[in-house]
Amino acid sequence: MEKELFNQFGWELTMEEASLPDGRKKKLVRVHRCDSVHILAFDKDCNVLLLREFRPFYGKYIWMLPSGRVDKENDIETAAQRELQEETGFRSKSLTHYCTTQHSESMNFANHIFIAKDLTEDPLKQDDHELIEVHAMPLEEAIEKVLSSPVIHTASAFALLRYTHEHP
Repeated sequence: MEKELFNQFGWELTMEEASLPDGRKKKLVRVHRCDSVHILAFDKDCNVLLLREFRPFYGKYIWMLPSGRVDKENDIETAAQRELQEETGFRSKSLTHYCTTQHSESMNFANHIFIAKDLTEDPLKQDDHELIEVHAMPLEEAIEKVLSSPVIHTASAFALLRYTHEHP
């Protein structure tokens, strides 16, 4: 059973009932929205492209990977390439899906993480409402910046830490 509570501006809020293994029912409110993409981009010197972006509701700049919603196209790879171009000015000739994460049971949208290599300059116009600085830095420094940010961008922290764990 699903009951819609709110549906505007790309966000939907529903009350849903789920069955537990023992037969009991659990009611929960779920948030639905389009998925997001996050790009771990490496330049020719193996530096990570990291953004320092102003987030108005935090009133601060935070460090994060190039990221954005899959709301202008249906394909996550196309969305990742677009976000990379809009936010860094580069296109990747080697864009690979790395992993997908979920926020939580009640937040019904996914974070698709990509690895981008073989970058060439090919900028797209940034969104008018974004204040972004692009910085290239070693992986270890990128991790330090993201983890010491005043507000930690969870998908960026996860992507950087997982990549470091799998590529020591």
